[in-house]
Amino acid sequence: MTEPLRILVTNDDGVDAPGIKLLEKIAHEISSDVWVVAPSGNQSGVGHKFTLATELSLDQRDRKTFAIDGTPADCVAIGMTHVLKDKPADVVLSGINRGQNIADIVHCSGTAAGAREGALQGALGIALSQSMDFSNEHLIEWECSERHGVAAIRSIIENHRNQDIYYNVNFPRCAADDVSGIELVPHQRFSTSAFEYYPSDNEGHFFVTILKTPTPLDDDADCVRLLEHNAVTVTPMKLQQTDFEAINALDGKLSLAD
Repeated sequence: MTEPLRILVTNDDGVDAPGIKLLEKIAHEISSDVWVVAPSGNQSGVGHKFTLATELSLDQRDRKTFAIDGTPADCVAIGMTHVLKDKPADVVLSGINRGQNIADIVHCSGTAAGAREGALQGALGIALSQSMDFSNEHLIEWECSERHGVAAIRSIIENHRNQDIYYNVNFPRCAADDVSGIELVPHQRFSTSAFEYYPSDNEGHFFVTILKTPTPLDDDADCVRLLEHNAVTVTPMKLQQTDFEAINALDGKLSLAD
């Protein structure tokens, strides 16, 4: 018999977050060989940060669940090269994030970084997020992810061919029965950065936050619009980030001469 896929599950909301508990459940419907290596606490917004020159600890919660006092990238690197060193994971699932990960926000997303590091380590990396209404941060419904997560992940696994990519998946904020399908969308650019200054009530202090989602530069790549129309969106993301057109356009034109 063919051995089952080995799946490593991580996230950026922390090992005890409801989203990773749901993703672990989904992963067990795909394979019997599921491992969890995730941050011990919330690591949202850390991007692809590694905790360098600082000692980390590995807390084994049960036979296949580990918590690390580090970032999602730390967790995947340690999971692949230490916890699973004898047989690294075939698939790294990161999430399910509490809130959508769209457009330029993926650059700072710890959820996306977990999938990206999985791909860099040689696995198929898939980041998954459940859309929510951030005006009511205490309310998030997981029904859509729970119902459609297995099918979406299996479909990507079955059709994945390019080792130079990972995937960013967003589930819409709607009832599971209202999902309109699955849509491939390009990476969306915003008209400006989503992050800005926000004053604190504590004098002399402030926050960096997202007050309002910027408008997209390209309506055809508008993941927000598709999510609002109840589609599960999938964006293949390249590990190779070179702009080869720019290389060709600039070839022979750059100089150190005064």
